[in-house]
Amino acid sequence: MKKADLIKRANSIVPSKQQLRFADMEFIGLIHYGMNTYTNSEEGTGREPEKYFNPPELDVKQWVRTCKNAGMRGLILTVKHSDGFCIWPSAYTEHTVKNSPWLDGEGDLVKMVSDECREQGLKFGIYINPQDKHEKTFGTEEYNTFFKNILTELMTNYGEIFCVWFPRDTSSDFHYNWAMYYETIRKLQPEAVICSCGPDFRWVGNKGNVMRSQEWSVVPYDLLNNAPLQKLVEPDLGSLKRLKKAKELVWLPPVTLTSIRPRWFYHKEDETDLKMLSNILDIYFRSVGNNGTMILSIPPSHLGVIDKKDVESLRTLGAQLNIEFKTNHAEEGEFSATSERDELHTANMVKKENGYWHSGEVSKKVSIEVDMGEVKFINKVVLGENTATGQQVEKFNIYYYFNKKWKKIYSGNTIGRKKICNLPEMNARRIKLEIVKTREFATIKTFEVY
Repeated sequence: MKKADLIKRANSIVPSKQQLRFADMEFIGLIHYGMNTYTNSEEGTGREPEKYFNPPELDVKQWVRTCKNAGMRGLILTVKHSDGFCIWPSAYTEHTVKNSPWLDGEGDLVKMVSDECREQGLKFGIYINPQDKHEKTFGTEEYNTFFKNILTELMTNYGEIFCVWFPRDTSSDFHYNWAMYYETIRKLQPEAVICSCGPDFRWVGNKGNVMRSQEWSVVPYDLLNNAPLQKLVEPDLGSLKRLKKAKELVWLPPVTLTSIRPRWFYHKEDETDLKMLSNILDIYFRSVGNNGTMILSIPPSHLGVIDKKDVESLRTLGAQLNIEFKTNHAEEGEFSATSERDELHTANMVKKENGYWHSGEVSKKVSIEVDMGEVKFINKVVLGENTATGQQVEKFNIYYYFNKKWKKIYSGNTIGRKKICNLPEMNARRIKLEIVKTREFATIKTFEVY
């Protein structure tokens, strides 16, 4: 395939409106809570008695408030882990809260959290492990029907769901009927995205949350479903060289998933090894700031509340993010560019809510710059392509105007939905983005200076 044809093929792959909305959320909380919380384990056996689940001080208002104070825009709740215990009263299994002493068997934690998310203005999603060590039909075709049935309960009874997260199962070779699961979700919750083992977003592939310097959203189709880990962690997923070998392409952006604690569930002995604010901020910059979405797991304790150390850490994180991105110095600036497709996509359109700059077809370097009107003290530039029309930029530089010359201060590869470029602290009035290499054309929707 000729390079020009390959570029057109890659540029034809664009996100769905659901994928765009999910990416715009940027930072999302994950509540890891269930039977494992009460057995002090990470992986249950499926044989734990329901009587173990009995939180004495459960406070979902605190859960949602803590996520909101951290700057998160959504909350994903672990509704069933691999041990099979359901935190809602499912009609298809007895291994649920209805047979626990909590609220005399009348509790429904999924309803409580989903209602509270709506009350406090956060989107609600679910994390459900397809593996089930309790269910006797697991490993048979009958299990796929069982899993479809519990998915139907969840998709029907708890209002709008923005995300369904399926963790990867690396311990069994059972043939999950992904097509059936996806069809059920698409029919009952058409606005939801399906992540990790799903067609909409992929886990970045490592617990260290290390993302590539070139993080593409257009990748080979074989990364879908329960793809082998070695495929997810390949150093190159989206270059033209890599895409040339693929039979089919999909829009599948990356998501980082990490926990505020050393492990996913709450363990008292982990309190001496909590993540520092600087660690969480670093992950934020390397995920949200590198064409990705960040999901941070927050495990409530056996009491049913998030530990006060975690609450304070997340409150401080939210405050710090507000400080980092308090004032966009480019907001009132004047933009100009070396080329523009038409009058509807001029450089100054980046200041409009739904506007963006389009370079038109180019075969050489192009640039867009902002004059902030006066000298500002800055330390970062935030860039973003108009990903509704795909992802094109392959290499770029950032300059500032100093002593009558442009001086390079940053070099990068892909931009995608958002690229946070941390700079040395400096005083500057004019900033230029030079796009060195792009796939046929370039768009910029976000050009902010902090």
